[in-house]
Amino acid sequence: MKNKIIKTELMRVIRTARRTARNDGREIAGLLIDNGHFLEILETKNTKKSWHFQFDEKQIKAIETAVEELGHEIVGTLHSHPAYFARPGESDIKGAVDDSLMLIIDCMDNEALLWRIKNGKARQVSMQIIEV
Repeated sequence: MKNKIIKTELMRVIRTARRTARNDGREIAGLLIDNGHFLEILETKNTKKSWHFQFDEKQIKAIETAVEELGHEIVGTLHSHPAYFARPGESDIKGAVDDSLMLIIDCMDNEALLWRIKNGKARQVSMQIIEV
C-alpha cells in the first residue's frame, strides 16, 4: 500500500496543530491507522504540558483494542512541532516503534512530512494525498 492520506484530514490536523501551537505552545499527538485503503489520522490526548508529547496509556490501549477489532493496524504516530521543522528529533526517533511511520507537522511553515523510523534512523517517505 502506498502511504495515502485524505487531503481534508491532513489539512484539518495541520489547522489543529497550528491553532494549538498559537494558543499554548503545545504539540498535538495522534496515531496513523492503516484501514487497508489509506492511512487514517486519529488525534489523541497529549498529556505533556510543554513542547513535547506523551500519549495517554489508557486511551491508547482502548484505541488498540478498537483498531484490532476492526481488522485495521496502527502503523505510526503523528505529532506537531510548534517551532521546529517537520523532521524527527533524536527523542522522536528514540521513542518510536521500530519500522513505523511518523507524520510530523511543522506549525511555522504549514508543512507535514512522513517518515519511516527503522533501526534508529529516520528516512523521509512519500505521501499520496487523495481527494474524496
